[in-house]
Amino acid sequence: MRHLYRLIAIVSFAICSACSDYKDSETTTYHVQAKAHLGEVVRTTIIDDVEARSAKVLWDAADQIGVAATTSSTISTLELTAGAGNSSASFEGDITINNPEVENYFAFYPALSSATLSNGQLTLTLPTEQQNVASGVDGATCGFMIAKSNNASIDKLSFTFENLFAILRLPLTGNGEQLAQISFAGGKNEITSGAFTIDLTSPEYDITFNENGSRHTSLLTDVTLTATPTVFYLVVPAIEYTSGYSIRVTTTDGQTMFRSVGRDGGRSLERGSIYKLPDLNFESQRTDLSLNGRANCYIVSASGNYCFDSNLPDGATAEIVWQDSDGLISNVELTSDGYVCFTAGSNEGNALLAVRNASNTIIGSWHIWATDAPQSQTYDDGTVVLDRNLGALSPDGAGLYYQWGRPTPFTATPQTTETDDLASATNNPALFYTEWASLNVPNDSWGNPSDDSSSYSSAQGTKTANDPCPAGWRVAPPTLYRTIGKLLDKTTTTCYTITFDNGTKAYYPFTDRLTASGTLSGSSGGYLWTNSNYISQSSKTLNGTYFQYSKNNTSSFAGSGSKISSSKTYGQNVRCVAE
Repeated sequence: MRHLYRLIAIVSFAICSACSDYKDSETTTYHVQAKAHLGEVVRTTIIDDVEARSAKVLWDAADQIGVAATTSSTISTLELTAGAGNSSASFEGDITINNPEVENYFAFYPALSSATLSNGQLTLTLPTEQQNVASGVDGATCGFMIAKSNNASIDKLSFTFENLFAILRLPLTGNGEQLAQISFAGGKNEITSGAFTIDLTSPEYDITFNENGSRHTSLLTDVTLTATPTVFYLVVPAIEYTSGYSIRVTTTDGQTMFRSVGRDGGRSLERGSIYKLPDLNFESQRTDLSLNGRANCYIVSASGNYCFDSNLPDGATAEIVWQDSDGLISNVELTSDGYVCFTAGSNEGNALLAVRNASNTIIGSWHIWATDAPQSQTYDDGTVVLDRNLGALSPDGAGLYYQWGRPTPFTATPQTTETDDLASATNNPALFYTEWASLNVPNDSWGNPSDDSSSYSSAQGTKTANDPCPAGWRVAPPTLYRTIGKLLDKTTTTCYTITFDNGTKAYYPFTDRLTASGTLSGSSGGYLWTNSNYISQSSKTLNGTYFQYSKNNTSSFAGSGSKISSSKTYGQNVRCVAE
């Protein structure tokens, strides 16, 4: 029979801490003081006193712990009833058990509502994005502790908690830079955050992270750096990092500084320890293009040093696949935290960068678009559109060419291949597939699976991993072009324009397209892919829809609302709209 008992847990807890400098300096030990709070307020806050080398944990009046019996999958939440402000406190609550005579009990902190327990496996989540707090660690989401009480009297259990993770302590100085985040990554792409399971049946409480966890852990902060050090704390897995680990500090405007620790000899972090990194003064090394979102295209509008997060755990090297301007990109490398870094020269143009794995296979590629910053234009229907084709160096330039559904661009003279398979497209981003349409390209590759064959779809779609546009932008849906033909004005021999009320113009150049054989067919008009599909009524083939305009005639599409489609093998231009 199951019984319901009220229990009081007397809880005590202590942590030791250690300091580890960069490179190969010796580790020293000191103590810290931690304080617990509830919910969105700080919990397990570290009050650092390096000089005193003393510490104790003080419980807060609003604290809660989770408790479970070993023979039950039910987690109970106990609330602090006495001892606030002390290192030992009493907690009270109800717990369901099967046999009070032989039960063992586990307790964990913080008592997250998302926690689950099954067959002795307790599942919790270490956030990928931790929140910086004024006085230390956000214990409400990151201050994980565990304790066990063996065969204790049911009416009075005693727990002594131990920390499950390590903490990095980083003092930073600067000259007025406002921080956005401080990121941590293992030198061998270890999983460092996400869902993890504690094996309560093992003596050491073994921890296993879900294989879908993140290989980056970030501390989000808006602190402005000064000459006086600001100390930051980051909770990380307590494991052996055989190739060390790295710290990346990034400001709100994308300036970033990278440091590695123990890259040659490795570093081992222990539970319940704080590792003090030496004081660092922020000095920008590169601009992080991916700070506001990863994408398949990054815009570079000035010479300098840049980087972006590849998000590829198996990357080994980075390289230039092609560039259409000499000296456009140089010094390409892959850092230990998975960032692709490069130097951009003063020329304008386009380039394709790629990352290879240890087997020398390309596993990811990115378009670098070096041009003056494209401007956004708001059309009459409220759609916000880039002022030029994707890859164009001016509003009236042609831009690059795309096969429908692929994330990578082609120049007007691509290298072609006759046969291949869909899966190999990632490994061969520079090859124009002359049989691309026959490879069963997923109809939602660009985020809009609509195949309405009667008229332009009203579906807008969403951005996908294959979308070729920069962060914040996506391939235009058919609705952009529904009535745009009425607005086009043939003012030159090279393009149409749309004139807005404020006098500015949108340009639609005559660029033509790459045929299915990969050959540019001329410059008799323009062809802009949409993100939608079209089913041919005769062949039932799933084509891609596009917007077409010719030098001599616009009446065939102006205001008709009819879809125009072609084989997804064709290489056509893309215009991006705001997400």
